Amino acid sequence: MLFKSDNGKKVRIILTFLLLIAWTGCSRNTNQSVTKESGETGNKAINRIISAAPSITEIIAGLGLAGKLIATDKYSRDLEEVRKDLPEIDFFYPDIEAITGLKPDIIIMSEINTNGSANTPYEFLQSLGISVIEIPTSNSIAEIYRDILTIAEALGVTEKGEAMVREMKEQIEKTAADVAGNNVNNGTNGKITVYFEITPAPNMVSFGRGTYLNELIEIIGAENIFAAENRWFAPGPEAIISANPGLIFILNDVSDITEIKNRPGFRNLDAVKHNKIFIIDANHASRPSQNIVLTLEEMYRAVYIH
Repeated sequence: MLFKSDNGKKVRIILTFLLLIAWTGCSRNTNQSVTKESGETGNKAINRIISAAPSITEIIAGLGLAGKLIATDKYSRDLEEVRKDLPEIDFFYPDIEAITGLKPDIIIMSEINTNGSANTPYEFLQSLGISVIEIPTSNSIAEIYRDILTIAEALGVTEKGEAMVREMKEQIEKTAADVAGNNVNNGTNGKITVYFEITPAPNMVSFGRGTYLNELIEIIGAENIFAAENRWFAPGPEAIISANPGLIFILNDVSDITEIKNRPGFRNLDAVKHNKIFIIDANHASRPSQNIVLTLEEMYRAVYIH
């Protein structure tokens, strides 16, 4: 899906955010970490991995196993660790013959790949003894931790997964400590108020509570103007203007700073008047993996360093 800005430039919307509407209202049980669709890998060596979602690919790469990937979805192709000559699989409408021909040891997919359907094309692969693991949609940082540990265990590198989660927690704790040492007063309750735009006008999407991005805003000591909303939703421009955020985050290659400034009524926003509109890397923000800590760093720098 493509949007066109006022200057005619086409901007690509990251796959994950194209699917946010599908995520809206989906509830992951807080005790649920993974659905294993087929037999366990057991002591079987895992040397041929297929990843069906970019967040999963990022986790696999972070575990040092990118070299064992034999195919990915097309949205994983921009990762530096992923070989550019790997086969590209359409995981919404998978070519079962092509997948079986690759002889994978394991396929790790996202809940989004099946759209919540109980009957999936992957059932045939399971009947062939191929391990197929489905990772539920992650809405919180805690769920991302569990996904990392689950994938690491399935791939036989549990200790690496534990180390990755430990590093994430340490980074988050460090950022929280740095925030405590700063004094930024703006907006209500002494906190800077934030509007985080996921997709631009006229089809704006943002988020409220129940999302890891809202958690990141809280960690940097700021306040999401839509914290009272639930997960992903489409705000109206009047609601943004009424909230008058002191800072706006947008995604690179998605929203445009000039376009935001020129929206009716937006020039009077504190964030616009004081040039507090900051660009966040879309991949890091949109993919629930260990790389959300990079988004946290970008957000922290915007509030306390710029």
